[in-house]
This record gives sequence, structure tokens and C-alpha cells, in this order.
Amino acid sequence: MKPKVLFLALLMPLMLQAQSADFKTSRSLDIFHSVLREVSLHYVDSVALDQLVYTGIEAMLATMDPYTEFIPEEENESIEMMTTGSYGGIGALIKKRLGEGVVVSEPYENSPAARAGLIAGDVILEINGQSVIDLEADECSSRMKGTPGTQVVFLVRKLMGGDTVTVQVTREKVHISDVGLACMLQDSIAYIRVTGFTQGGAAEVRKTLKTMKKDHPVKGIILDLRGNGGGLMDEAVKLLSLFLPRNTMVVSARGRIERFDVEYYTKEEPLDIKTPLVVLVNNGSASSSEIVAGAIQDLKRGLIVGERTFGKGLVQTILPLSYNANLKITTAKYYIPSGRCVQSLDYANRNGDGTPERNEEGGIIPDIPVTAPKYSRITMELVARDYIHEYSIHYYTQHKTIAPADSFSMSDRDYLDFIEITTAKEFDDRSATEILLETFNRTARAEGYEQLLEKEIKALKEHLVTDKVADLYHYREQIQPLLEEEICCRYYYQEGRLKSMIRDDNQLEKALEALKKEK
Repeated sequence: MKPKVLFLALLMPLMLQAQSADFKTSRSLDIFHSVLREVSLHYVDSVALDQLVYTGIEAMLATMDPYTEFIPEEENESIEMMTTGSYGGIGALIKKRLGEGVVVSEPYENSPAARAGLIAGDVILEINGQSVIDLEADECSSRMKGTPGTQVVFLVRKLMGGDTVTVQVTREKVHISDVGLACMLQDSIAYIRVTGFTQGGAAEVRKTLKTMKKDHPVKGIILDLRGNGGGLMDEAVKLLSLFLPRNTMVVSARGRIERFDVEYYTKEEPLDIKTPLVVLVNNGSASSSEIVAGAIQDLKRGLIVGERTFGKGLVQTILPLSYNANLKITTAKYYIPSGRCVQSLDYANRNGDGTPERNEEGGIIPDIPVTAPKYSRITMELVARDYIHEYSIHYYTQHKTIAPADSFSMSDRDYLDFIEITTAKEFDDRSATEILLETFNRTARAEGYEQLLEKEIKALKEHLVTDKVADLYHYREQIQPLLEEEICCRYYYQEGRLKSMIRDDNQLEKALEALKKEK
């Protein structure tokens, strides 16, 4: 066979395969357009075709992974929030109460909301003259956001005094810092809690650590990435530049398309490559957090302490679409210096129930594993029903000031007050053991063992069943720290919450022990 003929013979299957793929795509799009046309012409009720299309797009992307999503023009502000940590608004978290207004749950420190006098517990009844009773929380939030410099007018029922007043707030560009807390701990240990990886975040960490080193003799560094769900990969690389020599390869990304294959090297001069370093992680540490922890571990720059990380090794790219819409799409997987991908879930391969297969080697495994305390079912019930937060607001109305966040503690009288208020509310105070016993009792009845085991089951019930007061006392060691964190947040904002959280922190204690050994 002649070379030219041989080449065509080899090329033909590839050409046919490409033509087949193009035909299938064209056919599918034609069918989709035909369905839309017929629905618009013949469906019994009027149809919003744009919403149908959006629903179809979302359903299509949902078959891929949770991180690939369509962002219409009206939601483009969320991109700015994801990448820069900034948005135009008043700077407050809100919650919607059913049949009521919107409750301010937490204004940010020095935000337009805080400067206008809004506090946690204030109830917003109207936004720019429109009642919020029938609006969802996200609709209220979108009305509160807007171009910096513009004004938004609220009708507010004040927590203190209960008066209904008009509050005018000028929107600003609200920036949420990636440095949640920075402070010196015992034995000259610098502690920095990094809550995200947005644009400029690594520079904030660099500036913070530089100031701490200038003002204190820093003998160890703890970088706390617990609960940090990630963000921009470039910022993770810049953060690593603080602790690793320049031109160190710290992460690589590889995708199906070659242009998404990249190796990332530290570009800036390091700030500190010698001081003993510990990185704290847990199962809420994901993406960029895992890049940082994985590189520090692989390159032996420091120790990782805590729990196995989440295992998100997927890289998202924001691609522009027509009509100012955007597509956030997974384009690659990232690999730490050892060559390992930390992705835990394989969305391309699914189990019989539709769940993605799990890679047991995913995530970052700590050098020193430390499990965080587990909360009881009753404690989680109080958090879920917002009773912890509600009591903190009540406490705020009763006390003008409290001790500094790193030393504040509720008294016995305070906790009794919490019990008196909370027991009057509805909540499921059954323990996990009680629920298991109820399940066991139903199974015994179904299998005909009820009479045989009746005495034993009755005796167990008598031992387990308690009242709400007894339960709240029994779990005081779990509940009170959560109350103190929330109360500190009322007086000292997020920094106060974080200072309270690290007072009795078993993972942080292990990190401090590890640094002592390193020194």
C-alpha cells in the first residue's frame, strides 16, 4: 500500500468519529430547540422560555460536578465576591424569619451597616419602601447590594427599645479580609487564621506576618486553614511564597486541553523559610487550602496537624458567554509536588446509586492527626434551630459590656438564664441513644420480640429519658463554649468569635506541642 493511501486509511476512522460527534451534537441541539418551540406554542399555560432554558442548563451541568455552574448576567456580582472577597453593599449577614421581616444576624466590623447603627437582632421590615414579608432571603440580599455610593433605605424595628425607625445606609465596596485573626500565643508563637483565598489575600498575610515579626520575637508560626474552602490558586501560590524559596514548584494543573496544563512556581522572595511552621487543617479545608498544606508537607517546610482535608483537587475557570453571562467550569485537576492529585470524588465514574466513586487516597493526611470533639445531637439541634444565636442577642440586650473575647466566660447564673429561656422553646431533646432505642423497639415489634424484650426495653427507657433541663446541664461543656463564641461576636464581631474559639481548642494545643518539639 502506498504511503499516501496508508495515511488516508489511518486517518479515515478519526474523521468519521469527528463527523459522528458533530452530527450527534447538531442533532441534540435541534431536538432541544424543537422541544422549546413546541412547548412555547402548545403548552396549556404561558411559559417563561428563558427560565426553561436556564433550568435545562442547570440540569445539564448538575450531571458533571458541583463546581461547574452557569452564572447569568444578573448574578455576575457573585464572581467579584468569589475572586476579590468584595461586593457593593452594606456589609451585614441576614436571616429571614417566616412571616416576618429580615433579621440582621451579624453586621461586619466598620461596615456601612455597623456605622449606621444596625446591630444583630434588628428586624428590617422594608427595603426602599417595599415590604420584605413575602420576599425570600436571597431577594432581600440582592436588594441590599448595589453600586458603591448609592443609598438604600430601611424601615427597621430596633432590638433596643423596639421602636420602628428609618435607617439610611450608603453602600460601599465591602471587603472581607482573608485574615480572620492574627495574634501572638504563648511561647512567642504567631497565629494567623486564613479564611479564604481571594485577590490580594496573600499580600494581607505577608503584611500581617511581617508586622508580627517586627513587633515580637516570633519563634514559631501556626497557619490555621480549618474551614477554609479555598479560592484563587494564584493566591495559594503567593501564600506559599512566604515560606518557600523563590522558583519552587508548588503545584501543577493538568486537564484534557493542553492550554490548561500549568506548573506554578513561587515568584516572590520568601519572608521566612526557617521558623518552625505548623498548618492546621480539617475536613472543611479544601481546594487552595489543600494546595498550601500539600506543598508544605511534600517539601518538608512544616507539619500538618488536624484532620484529613476535604479532597477537592479540581480547578475551575470562568469563561465568558454571550449576553454577559459566564460559565464557571472545571478545566483541570491539580497535583501537589509529590505528583499526587488530592481529589477525593470521581464524578466521571459513579456508583449504582449515582454517587461518585471515592478515591481513598484523596485529601491531605495530617502528619499529626487530631480529631475535633464531636457534638451531641441535642447540641446540634440547638444550633440548627438558631437558639444559640438568639440567646446571644438576648444576652446583648442585658449587658452593656463584657470582658475581652479571649477571657470572657459565662457565669452559672448566665447559663441558668439560657436554660430557662431555651426550655420554654420547642426542640427535639432526644439523644442519639434514645433514637437508636426507639428504632430497636420498632424492629423488635416487627420481628415478634417485643414481649420477650419488654422489661429490658422499659428499663433502658427509664435510664435514658430525661427532661430538657437535665439535658442542657448534661451537655453544658459542649453548649457553653458555643454560646460564648456567639456572645463575643455580638460585642467584638468576627474577630471576637475567633478569639473565643481558640481558647479551648484541642487541635491548636497539639499544634503548639508540635512547635515546642520542632524548636
